[in-house]
Amino acid sequence: MEKKKASLALSSLAIVLIVAFIAVGIGVFNVNIAILLFLCWMIMWPFAAHLGYSFSEMEGFAYEMAQKCIAPAAIILAVGMMIASFMAAGTVPTILVAGLKLITPKFFLALTFVMCCIMSVIMGTSWGTLGTVGIAMMGVGAGLGVNPAITAGAVVSGAWFGDKMSPMSDSTIMCSAITETYIMDHIKAMMQTTIPAAIVSLVIYLGIGIGISGDSYDASTVDSIMNGLKGMFHINLIPVIPIVVVIVMILMKKGTIVSMMSGTVVAILIAVFYQGYSVADMGTFLYSGFICETKNEILISLLNRGGMTSMLSLLAVFVGGLGLGGILDKTGMLEPIFHYITEKYKSPRGIMLMAWCATLLCILVIADNNFAFVMVATLFGSAFQKYNLKSQNLSRILEDVGTLGSALVPWNVGAQFAAGVLGVSTLAYMPYAFLNWMTPILSLAFIILQVKIKKIEE
Repeated sequence: MEKKKASLALSSLAIVLIVAFIAVGIGVFNVNIAILLFLCWMIMWPFAAHLGYSFSEMEGFAYEMAQKCIAPAAIILAVGMMIASFMAAGTVPTILVAGLKLITPKFFLALTFVMCCIMSVIMGTSWGTLGTVGIAMMGVGAGLGVNPAITAGAVVSGAWFGDKMSPMSDSTIMCSAITETYIMDHIKAMMQTTIPAAIVSLVIYLGIGIGISGDSYDASTVDSIMNGLKGMFHINLIPVIPIVVVIVMILMKKGTIVSMMSGTVVAILIAVFYQGYSVADMGTFLYSGFICETKNEILISLLNRGGMTSMLSLLAVFVGGLGLGGILDKTGMLEPIFHYITEKYKSPRGIMLMAWCATLLCILVIADNNFAFVMVATLFGSAFQKYNLKSQNLSRILEDVGTLGSALVPWNVGAQFAAGVLGVSTLAYMPYAFLNWMTPILSLAFIILQVKIKKIEE
């Protein structure tokens, strides 16, 4: 059939329908975002047919774009295996025990923030950090008499630091992949906004902590966690070796897969020959996630995680989201919107401001920030190239606003998870999650002032 060009009205209608469908699906019916993204393919079918494209052609567009998720999919599966192996080897428990030993009342909030930063960078997940160190710190904070909202703010700030900065984080991998940015370039660009915000946050937590009295300190919570971990694992420097291996490999600029799998292999050896797990146990852990044999509910919530299967839902989001992006792109559905934006905002600053606002709008409308990553990257990728802007400028905006900002939106799935796990409402911890709201503001300031903006070389 003869192909037609989409009008601005048709393109806008398609985008509005997709946004409304996902918003209602998540907000009203609590349907998984991956399922909704796949169903959006069907929403696009009549639009594509109107433009002269067959369903088989539309499928081809989706598959072509979805092929981009093969490399990050391998990394994600490797991350799941690594987390499980680090649990079994005692790597994460050793770091947790070491951190708990350092806690003093005055420096509790600062140490909570730093520990959550470290753990989230190591694990590459904010949710995993909330369910491990986050839960422990909430208990310790209660013993210290610290306002739970302040403790939760420090936990959320630290947890989302690694979710944004870790090369093993799903959001880091996704934003770098979908914008076609080398992952280390993406991380370097994010450091320019995140590190200053983290330093200011740390200073604020130190100031608040110094003013908190330690008279009500109760070490029983910390002792019970440490004693439980020491009873299950050999806690010393040996279990830390896998992390050292990963860090060294990354510093040597080895591939991400090679670095992580090298650490996983070393962790498996330590788990089998030092911690006492069997090879069969490790096979189960690597696939289904680590399972600790204890009746201690706190330790179960701290340790039971990881495995390849824990990453499958994210892979579904990759395929569904990238496939939808491919359909929107190849059918020309985005071209009218792209031309409208570029004609209206004819400057690099204007395009970046639009991308910043679009990302904010997406996380406010849709309860999952993966949608923001897919839509904004698809809409603005070509515009950034047109105005000589490197892709890491766009990937940084996605993370500054989409990743960190999502934890402050009460109806976002990440914020809901944090509130449920920590037992503090999003609105209560929001003022104290300093990193999460300072970073987007700093990102906006960089755009307005055109500071730290990477340009494509002529």
